[in-house]
Amino acid sequence: MVRIAVFVAAVAALAASVSGQQCTGNASACPNGADGVSPTYLQCSGGQYVSQSCPSGQVCYANPNSPGTAMCGLPGTGGVPGQGKCTGNTAKCAAAGQTGAYYQCENWSGQYVNDNCPTGLKCYTAPNGVSVYCA
Repeated sequence: MVRIAVFVAAVAALAASVSGQQCTGNASACPNGADGVSPTYLQCSGGQYVSQSCPSGQVCYANPNSPGTAMCGLPGTGGVPGQGKCTGNTAKCAAAGQTGAYYQCENWSGQYVNDNCPTGLKCYTAPNGVSVYCA
């Protein structure tokens, strides 16, 4: 219980350090620019950032489809650095035929996220070139 209270206090302190800073328009950001950490985000209101809460169980990420804005998502769904943007239901193997690891496009973020074949299966690129199968 003490650890949770310390975490909540730390998150509140981080948000407060940016909350109140000047901003313009409909800008939003994650506290301290850290993706996938805070259950709050900062929304521009009247030229000042104010702290807002993400829906329960979600954390803040920079929105890859709209620079200068933030969005909330489930932890671990912020995209895989270096895998690029994606659209639709596309996927690609991390190492085709060698491991079960693959990257699946997440429609809401437009970025690839980590995924895995069931235990013991390996990832292979499907004949269409934009999806995978596990065998």
